[in-house]
Amino acid sequence: MILSFRPITLAAVLSLFAAAAAEAGSFDGSFTGASSIAGGTGECWGNAPARASVSGGQVTIRYVAYDGTDSAIVGTLKPDGSFIASQPIRKGTIAYSGKIAGKYLTANWKGPGCYGTLDLSR
Repeated sequence: MILSFRPITLAAVLSLFAAAAAEAGSFDGSFTGASSIAGGTGECWGNAPARASVSGGQVTIRYVAYDGTDSAIVGTLKPDGSFIASQPIRKGTIAYSGKIAGKYLTANWKGPGCYGTLDLSR
């Protein structure tokens, strides 16, 4: 069996990067909805409005889960639409792990005392 390799051209490599960038841009937009608490100690806020914006491969989430968490949480969007983001707070960190699929942005979040979900749409 003879194996042959074709050299990869610069144009082929650049087209892969362009395709990834175009796909990341397809996620851009604003999302609104709510967060709900799935469990925990009860020191975090109840079901509350949430919003997110996606632009240039970055996800910015605005949701108040705990007292003092009203600043934006920023994460990096992967080409498949998944992302992670975190925000330090007084008692620890809130971590978000989510995905954008079509017109929906969903995420699970976990803080030092409770956890929940984000369910947003365009």
